[in-house]
Amino acid sequence: MHQKILEIIKNIPKFWWILLAILIVGIFLRTWHHHDWLRFNADQGRDALIVSSAVDGSAPMPLLGPKAGGTQFRLGAAFYYFEIVSAKIFGNVPDKMAYPDLFTGILFIPLLFFFLRKYFEKYVSLYLTAIFAVSAYAIFYARFGWNPNSTPFWTLLFLYAIHEVVSRKGKHKFLWAVLAGVAIGVGVQLHTTLLVILPAVTVLVFGYFLFKKKNVLKFFLIVLAVSLFVNIPQLIDMHKTNGKNITAFFQGLKTKQKAESTVAGNIFQSTSCLVQGNIYIASGYEISDKCSFGSGSSKANVVVFAFGSVFVLGGLVLAVRYFLKEADADQKAFLGIVFVFTGIAYLVFTKMAYELSVRFYLPLVFLPFVLLGLGSNLFFVQKSFAVFANYGNPGGSDVNVTILKEAEEFSRFIVTNASNKKNVYISGDKEFLHKAYTPLKYLVGRSNIKLSLLKNLPLPDQSFQVVRQKNRKKIVLDTGVNILQYKDYGSFSMLLVQKNGSQQ
Repeated sequence: MHQKILEIIKNIPKFWWILLAILIVGIFLRTWHHHDWLRFNADQGRDALIVSSAVDGSAPMPLLGPKAGGTQFRLGAAFYYFEIVSAKIFGNVPDKMAYPDLFTGILFIPLLFFFLRKYFEKYVSLYLTAIFAVSAYAIFYARFGWNPNSTPFWTLLFLYAIHEVVSRKGKHKFLWAVLAGVAIGVGVQLHTTLLVILPAVTVLVFGYFLFKKKNVLKFFLIVLAVSLFVNIPQLIDMHKTNGKNITAFFQGLKTKQKAESTVAGNIFQSTSCLVQGNIYIASGYEISDKCSFGSGSSKANVVVFAFGSVFVLGGLVLAVRYFLKEADADQKAFLGIVFVFTGIAYLVFTKMAYELSVRFYLPLVFLPFVLLGLGSNLFFVQKSFAVFANYGNPGGSDVNVTILKEAEEFSRFIVTNASNKKNVYISGDKEFLHKAYTPLKYLVGRSNIKLSLLKNLPLPDQSFQVVRQKNRKKIVLDTGVNILQYKDYGSFSMLLVQKNGSQQ
C-alpha cells in the first residue's frame, strides 16, 4: 500500500507540484495575520452591522447591497449573502465575514492557470500564475471584505465559461452556460461597471457567433435565465418599489462624468489609468491611486509610466497581430473574448474617466500576464506587511486605514471602562473617527453598549476621546478634563476622561 502511494506521487507530473507550490505561497500571503491586519474601515463597519443584524435575526435578509460610490443606486445583495453565509458557518465576526473574498482571492490563482492554459504552454502559464500569486495588488484586495474584491474571480470564471460554451472542443456546454450565468448574475451585483460590461460582452460574443451561424442561441438563453435567477432579490425589490433603484442607477450615471471634461481629456485619463492599473497589478508599483499623472510627477514615476505604456500598448498591438494570424479557432476565440472584454471595459471607463481609481481594474486583473517578474511584487508585499506589523507601535498606524486588531483593542478598552453604562460617547480626532467610528460602534455594540459620537451635545461626566499619542498630556490642559484611563495603539490614544469637578 505504502509503495503504491509512493508510485502514484512519483507519477504526478512536475508542473502540478509547481502549481501546488505557487498556490501554497499565494495562500500564505493572503492569510498571514488575516485577523489582526484586516482592513476595517467605514464601509466594512457598515457592512458588518447589516450582516450581523441579518445573522442574529434582528433584521430581515437584505434585498439590495451596498450603495455605489457617490450615488443613491444600490447594487445587488450577493455580497451580503456571501458574508451572511460565511458568518453563519464560521462565526459572526468581521474577519469571518471577509472569508468569501479571501476564498475567491485564493481560487483565482488556479483558475488563472487554467484560463492561461487555453492559449499558453503550461510552463509559461505557471510562470504567469506565479506572478499573480505574489501580486501586491491582488494580495491587498483579497485580504479584506469589500464588494469589488471578488470581481477578479467572477470575471475570470465568466470569461472561462463563455469560452468553453463557444469553443469547438468545449465539453459539457450546458454546465458551462449555467456557470457563465452564475458568474454574470453575481458579477453585476458586485460593481456598477460590471452591470454594463458583463451583459454587453455576453451580447457581443453570442451575437458574433450567431452571425456566424453557430448553434449557440440555446446556451445564450440559459446564460440569460440563470443570470436573472441569481438576481431575483433585485427583481423583487424592483417590483416592490416600482423601479426606484433602477431610476437611481440612471441618475447615478449622470454624476459619473465631470461636466468640464472633454473627449480628449477622458481618453487621456482612461488610458493613463489603464497603464497605471496594469503596472500596479503586474509589479506592485503604484503611481497614483486616482490615476493622476502630469508635469509634476517624479522622475521615477515618469520612467515607470513610460515603461508601462510600452508594456501595455505595445503588448496590445502584438496581441492584435497574433489574433489576426491565429489559425486555431479556439485560441482565436480566446483572444477575441479577451479583446471584447477589455475594449468594452475601456469604453465604460473612458465615459467615467475622472471617477476612476486603480481599484476599478480589479475585473481586469488577468490582463497584464506577461513581462514583469516576481521580485518587485515580493518587495512591495514585504513592505506592506512590515507596515501592518508595526501598526501597534508609536507612530505606526495610518489614519486612512483601520485594521481589525486596532479596532478590537480600542473597542475592548471602551467596553472594559464603560462602567455598566448602556450608552457611551466618543469624540476627538476627526480624521481617525471618520474611518474608525463605524467599526468601533459595531464591535462595542456586540457587548450591548451603544457608542455614539459626541458632536454638539454637552460633555457628559465621563466620555471617551481619541487623540494622537503625542497630544495625550496636552488634552488635560486644553479641555480641562481628567484622564482616568488610556489605551495607546499605534499613532493614537483612547482616553477615558472626566470633567473637572465630577465624582468618579
